[in-house]
Amino acid sequence: MLNKVVILNLALVLTHQVDGAYWHEWEMFQFPGGIQLNNFINVLTFVALLYLFVPVVQRKASGMTCSLVIAAISALVLPTHLGFAIAGYQQFHLPFSIFIIVGTFLLSILQAVLTYQARREFSST
Repeated sequence: MLNKVVILNLALVLTHQVDGAYWHEWEMFQFPGGIQLNNFINVLTFVALLYLFVPVVQRKASGMTCSLVIAAISALVLPTHLGFAIAGYQQFHLPFSIFIIVGTFLLSILQAVLTYQARREFSST
């Protein structure tokens, strides 16, 4: 069950990044370089998140920490965009954008709980 939740959480986070390109998210963060820097950051983010997923699937000892890091990173999407909304930004207000943002947060909580419950599955090898 944990692997499926992590996959779904990663799918939502990656979809959020695609949605971020539509909404020009780099402008909200005031990043220079526009879409070029945004794409570069996305490549780094995608590689890091997918790299973290490998020890989870393999149930290595580091997998528990990796799963919790994925959950923590994913959970940051909601408070970040809540802050943007409070600041008056109008991006990400479409229903599916909101669904993705809230979904990553809820899945992150579920992922953290399932990770803790699966702690004995993570070996020391």
